[in-house]
Amino acid sequence: MQTIQKEKEPVMFYAVIRGKTFTYNIDTILVFETVIVNEGGHYDKYDGVFVAPRKATYMFSWTVSGTGATYTVTEFVVENKVISSAGEYHGGGTYSSGSMTALCEMEKGDHAWIRSTGVSTEHNLYSHDNYPQSSFLGFLLLTE
Repeated sequence: MQTIQKEKEPVMFYAVIRGKTFTYNIDTILVFETVIVNEGGHYDKYDGVFVAPRKATYMFSWTVSGTGATYTVTEFVVENKVISSAGEYHGGGTYSSGSMTALCEMEKGDHAWIRSTGVSTEHNLYSHDNYPQSSFLGFLLLTE
């Protein structure tokens, strides 16, 4: 009975980056350190990685806001396989954002994260403390 109940526990997280403007290089895992929701505790705010608790189809969405005259390009990665990417070019006086939503099948224990990639060696990320503009969310959509 306890096993069945555990299988029905919700799996979802939503985390943001607060009050930071920073530069990071290509192939850097972005850590969304302020967790708003983490049902099941499968997202790690210290390394930015989600670990699938069971085989299922999951939905993920992320937004990053850039600053400076550079491209900000990110990838959604599961077990070192790129599932999708998003980018934006910040060339003006405001903060522009890029976002993407992706569905993927994951095995139990698979790892998923957002990382930087793209055409430049550095990316500038912006997120205001009171109005976070960079976020990452995921949830279990469908089990087999």
